[in-house]
Amino acid sequence: MLYTALTAGSLLTAISLAADVPSYTLDSKKPSSPISQAHVSQFVSYSFEPAFWAEFFGEPDSPRNLTFTLLNHLHERGARPIIRAGGISMDSMIYDPGQKLSAVRTENGKGGIYRTTIGPAFYKQWDNFPEGTTFVSTLNFGNNSIDIAKGLAVASYKLQRDKIVYYELGNEPTNYPESRWKRSTEAYVSQWRSFTSQIDAAISNTSHGKWWASSATTDVTGLKVRPSDLIPAGVNSTGQVGQYSIHSYAFATCDPARERRATIANILNHTDLLRYADSEIYPSAKAAMDSGAQWAIGEFNSIACSGKPNVSDTFAQALWTADVELIYAVRNATSVHLHQGATLVFQSNQQLNTPGDDGTPGFSSYSLLYPIDSSKRGEARVLPVFVSQLLVTEALGGGGRIAALKTPAGIQEREFSAYAVFGRGEKPTKLVILNMKPFYVGGNGVPSTLSLDIGEHSGATVKRMTAPSVDEKDSAKVTWAGQSFRNGKAVGEVTVEALGPSEKVSVRESEAVLVTFK
Repeated sequence: MLYTALTAGSLLTAISLAADVPSYTLDSKKPSSPISQAHVSQFVSYSFEPAFWAEFFGEPDSPRNLTFTLLNHLHERGARPIIRAGGISMDSMIYDPGQKLSAVRTENGKGGIYRTTIGPAFYKQWDNFPEGTTFVSTLNFGNNSIDIAKGLAVASYKLQRDKIVYYELGNEPTNYPESRWKRSTEAYVSQWRSFTSQIDAAISNTSHGKWWASSATTDVTGLKVRPSDLIPAGVNSTGQVGQYSIHSYAFATCDPARERRATIANILNHTDLLRYADSEIYPSAKAAMDSGAQWAIGEFNSIACSGKPNVSDTFAQALWTADVELIYAVRNATSVHLHQGATLVFQSNQQLNTPGDDGTPGFSSYSLLYPIDSSKRGEARVLPVFVSQLLVTEALGGGGRIAALKTPAGIQEREFSAYAVFGRGEKPTKLVILNMKPFYVGGNGVPSTLSLDIGEHSGATVKRMTAPSVDEKDSAKVTWAGQSFRNGKAVGEVTVEALGPSEKVSVRESEAVLVTFK
């Protein structure tokens, strides 16, 4: 692999820094949060809607190369994602041992999915993933059938027992019909425990202590089943819970009112992202950790109901994803599962997104990629968000511990975030800095730049996540360390900037950097 070394000053000449640039002090010695636990290689993980499994991954003997190319880029950097074959369609999923294809949808002419039938190929496909990839075996709770749920569990166990790290019963019970448990947390816990104990028995108790519990959204509903509700209700009274999962969607296009709020400026408001994390997610995370358990973001993305074109398919999504993943890393999530899928007609009758006119998938605009050519999204391609996964993977590689840093005086908190990453010692080994202030295409002049004094250091290198503007949609123009990934393959030489001793680092509007100290 080729590397191009640049000085920070030579690169910044291209963005007109001849004029005086105000300098700010970023104090990495006084984090604004405790230093987190050491993060494992599974931190950057994914959730894929099982109804669209074949579109994203192909079949065992004909894998979808574009998707696997992206996973290999992450694997090369040390990532070992946990793949959750989960989402709404898992709650109408059944196993048919005689089906030859990995996943087949039963749907109406307008793309409404009634059922997803999977066969042995669904699990055999797992062998195509990079070495070290593990999986959550997802089970149907929506059909209220122990036989269906047990059938999925037994099939996954027989075919891929060594690759299963967790089992998950049901997706987002907060959205189930109210008649199911009549708003009773206790009734939900009773049935969940009954199903999981029967499944444990069916697979010789090997899943005991390997269950994800909750998988709830943060929506306000009559049924309270977030981890903070389930733990005191005794969901783990027999010790079967391995982790608590919660889903994170602060924005949505499921109805017109929420669609209007889903703008680039809003999703990049760091202050609001912190507020959501601390008010909606962290109480359940804390309850899990106080009980001695781990917690994960089992599913998340920027804008529920498949994203919003011209927002979640732009470079803004890369900035949003990097910031949110690091917010949850600071709060000790063990893994964060970025959701991938396509429009689900039955999710909402008011949503912005639709399938293609021919009923083919309308792939979610917040996904890492459009895996195949489609009438709705055009040619298969990688989206701008992918570079964020490279940044976070490299930032936390090698068991990185992370802490948030205070916003420098003179900078608006909503427009900025920064993190210090620690190895085993007390001094930061890396910094992640995100300038969240939007710079739009056609903006007046050139984007402004922050010059940051990061304290005394003996020298450092800088990798940059950047694009011409925050609303850039062409991933060929979106780069991580000088490389773009529109068709999966890395294009361009790796560009690593050199900082001299105690030299400041500059970060343009709508840009992020990873600073690694010598």
